[in-house]
Amino acid sequence: MAYINVEMGQLKIGKNEDILTAYGIGSCVVVICYDRFNPIAGMLHGILPEKPAKKNNENRYINSGIENLIKILLANGVSIKNIDAKIFGGASMFDIRASGNTIGERNINMAKEILKKKQIKIIGEDTGSNYGRNIEFSVLTKIAFVKSFAKGIKQI
Repeated sequence: MAYINVEMGQLKIGKNEDILTAYGIGSCVVVICYDRFNPIAGMLHGILPEKPAKKNNENRYINSGIENLIKILLANGVSIKNIDAKIFGGASMFDIRASGNTIGERNINMAKEILKKKQIKIIGEDTGSNYGRNIEFSVLTKIAFVKSFAKGIKQI
């Protein structure tokens, strides 16, 4: 068993008894896609909703990061029809509202839009509100532990 930390703008894969972790999730969105039958999963820690045309580091962005996450799972033998997802984060950490939605809301909306297009079902989520989260996801059990000062520990 290994703890695999996924920092902002990263995407990592875990297998068997690995635990995928992400800490200090505020307006970022963590997307976990996993094989519902086999112990393999990937975690994306996206920062912004959409990748601008001429930017690198696709995993910083929700839209291109989810595409990469799915490609990596498929390359590891996962069938697209067996992928489920869980999403976390997207908080409004500051009471600042420019025109339209906050970055957190835009990140959540983008994640849901891309997963829907890929016909990947969101099995669980803990998104929005105004508090940060830490995530620990067990690849084997497919259970995410969401830890926050505001809400304690939740299993999703």
